[in-house]
Formats: sequence, C-alpha cells, structure tokens
Amino acid sequence: MSVLAPNGLATASVRARPSAFAGTFAALVFCATVVTASVAVAVSASRVPSSPEQYAVYEMGLVFSLVTVYMSVFVIGQVMSLAVSQRGRESALLRAIGAGPWQIRRMVATEALFTALLALPVGYGLGALVAWGWFGALDAGGMLPDGMSLHIGLGPLFAALGTLVVSSQLGGLIAALRASRTRPSAALSATQVPGGEQAGRIRGTVSLVFLAGAVALTVVAAVGSAENAGDVIPLVLLAYLVATGVAGPWLGRFATRAAAPVLYAVGGVAGELAVAGSRARARRLSAAITPIAMVTAFSLAQFVSLAAAEDVDATALFGTLLYAAFAGLVAANTLVMLTLERLREFSLLRTIGAEKHQIRAVVLAESAITALAGVGAGTAIACALMAPLGAKTGTPLSALPVWAWAATLGAGAVLVWAASAAPLGRMFRVRPIDGVARRSA
Repeated sequence: MSVLAPNGLATASVRARPSAFAGTFAALVFCATVVTASVAVAVSASRVPSSPEQYAVYEMGLVFSLVTVYMSVFVIGQVMSLAVSQRGRESALLRAIGAGPWQIRRMVATEALFTALLALPVGYGLGALVAWGWFGALDAGGMLPDGMSLHIGLGPLFAALGTLVVSSQLGGLIAALRASRTRPSAALSATQVPGGEQAGRIRGTVSLVFLAGAVALTVVAAVGSAENAGDVIPLVLLAYLVATGVAGPWLGRFATRAAAPVLYAVGGVAGELAVAGSRARARRLSAAITPIAMVTAFSLAQFVSLAAAEDVDATALFGTLLYAAFAGLVAANTLVMLTLERLREFSLLRTIGAEKHQIRAVVLAESAITALAGVGAGTAIACALMAPLGAKTGTPLSALPVWAWAATLGAGAVLVWAASAAPLGRMFRVRPIDGVARRSA
C-alpha cells in the first residue's frame, strides 16, 4: 500500500507519534464510559411508571448525559486538535513529497474514525460497570423507583458511538484544515515553540458572544421566579463553559502574566523558564485549561447545591463525582500528552547541564500557571453563576463550607502537577543525545 494512501498515511502517522494516538484513544475511552453509564441510567428510569423517585433518577441521568455529550464534543475535539497539531512538521513533510491537502484531511479522518471504533467497546464495557455501581449506590440509598432494573443495551451503545464519531471527526476536521493550509516550507522551517500561534479573531468573537449570552441569561433568571432560575442554571453554566473553552489561550496568557512576578521572585531560573514556556505554549495549554475549568465550575456549582439541601441526593452526588472523574481524567491525559511532546526540549536542557530536579522545578512552576488558569476560571464561573442564582434558589455560595472549597481547588492543583510530572521518569530514561533527535517520548 502506498504511504500516500489514506490508510497508509494514518498508519505511518500513528507509528511516528504513538503517544499522541494513545492520548486520543484514552480520551475517547473516558468519553464512551461516561456516556454509556449516564444514558443507561436514564433509559432504565424511563421504563418504569412515573413517580418522584423515577423523575429524579431520569432527570439526573438525562442531565449528565447531555452535559457529558457536550463535554465530549468540545474537549475530545480539542484533544484531537492537539494530537494533529503535534504532527505539524510530519504533515508538512508529507505535503513536500507530494501529498495533497485532501490526503492530509483524509488521513486525520481515517485515524480519528478507527481510534473511535477501537475505543468504543472498551468504553462501553467500562461504562456498563460504572452503571452497575451507580445503580447499586442508588439501591443502597433507597433512591430507586419501584420496579426499576438496570438495562444496558443498544441505546447506550449507539449514544456512545455517535458521540465518539462526531467528537473525533469534528476535532480532527478543524485541526486537519489548519494543517492542510500550512505551507510545507513554513512548517518545516519553523523554529518557535509549538503552540505559540496567536488565537484568531473569530475565536475571540465567539468567546465574547457566549460570555455576553451567559451574563444576559443570568440577569433574566435573577429577576424571574425561583423555579425558572433553577431551570436555567444548567443552560447558563453551559454558556459560561463554552466561552471559557474558546477563550483558553487568553486565559493561559493572563495566568502567566499574573503568576510571573511571584515565579520570578521565588522560582529563580526555573520560574523564568516556566513563564517563557507557558507564554509561548498558550495555545497548546488551552486544551488542558478547558477541562480543568469545566470540572471546577461544575463541581463547585453542584457541591453548593448539595450542601444547601436538607438531604444529600445520592443520585446527584454520584453523578457529580462521575463527571468530575471524567473531566479530571481528560485533563490529566491532555497534560501527559503535552509533557511527552517536550522530550527534545528537556533533552536539550540536559545536554547543556540541567539536572533532573531542575527540570522538575520548571514543570512544577508551569503547573502552577496552568492550575491558576483552569482552577481560577472555573471558580470565577461558579461564583458568577451561583452568587446571583444560588441565592434566588435557596442554594447560596455560603452553604459550601470552607474546607470543601479548599479541597476542590486543591484537588485541581494537585491533578495538574501530578499529570504534568508523571511522564518525566520515562523521559529521563532516554539519553539526552537520543532525545534531541526525537520529537516525543
């Protein structure tokens, strides 16, 4: 088979960047797992007669299904874009030896499709296990409606399949269009740090539109009835999350500027390198900032509502933890991908005398910037949402104890650092001279 055939290109691309393929595969598995579990619970609840318990379980399963589908389409799209952009020079080389733009796009589409199909059975199986655990927790807490049994059939399978295919193809299409339009000579001669491209005006305009929409919805809900305010909270949260996801590069640059004085003062050379690296890689970091902001905002909003309730809703609590685990794993997976692509950079530092502990210090300082952007944006969203609407619905921000705020924010910061530092051991086992010649670990 010719290397310029779509399947040949996709196979060669995966072999050249196995870490990018593994990262995309893992993200798609996480997506299929949560979609399968959420849809299975919602479908199972819809099969029993209507009752307060049935409505609560069905609504929660439906809400988490919709939120997860949105999260999957948006975040998996960013992971796919990251995986494709990491192979920019390889795509340029293929263009230089005769591959047309349409072949690059077909290569990405083929790789995305096969990755999604490989991830589907794994995610479906794990989702079935999660659904059984969720069902068992509801049963133990007496939350199940009479006669409800768990059904995991074709509905969750098709929902997971559709989500995986749409999210992977959409993300791959956006990234492939960018890669196929880049001139081979420009990409092959580029010397800047990957991810330093400026975000476009269209992206900024979209972010401002959704931000304005979220503010407008908040104002309308704040002057309306308490019931309407409660119903509109998920929609307002969704609008804020879209605005945050699109504005990821600017959030990264803002956090870098805010953290720079402290890192310069206490971080020494490591702090200076971290600031320079984060500033140059702001576009890449947005793929990690987005899920961190999403999980922080969603978790805080849900925990505030649960803290204000007289009785803890086991359904909502389990669903919140499930969603938080999904978004956290996607964020961690993205951060691992971002670190693995820096093998050449870290190897160069080691060849000129940098010690392993110094590189770890750089990664720690960069993690502080990423956590500030993601956790900070998520906290701002939760406050902007729950300060006006939480008081209206009887779930004020003050209902959440200080320790819960600290635990949520601290967990986000620890997640960022742990995921960013996790690949370093493997990268340090590569000899510096060998690492300089390679593109990623």
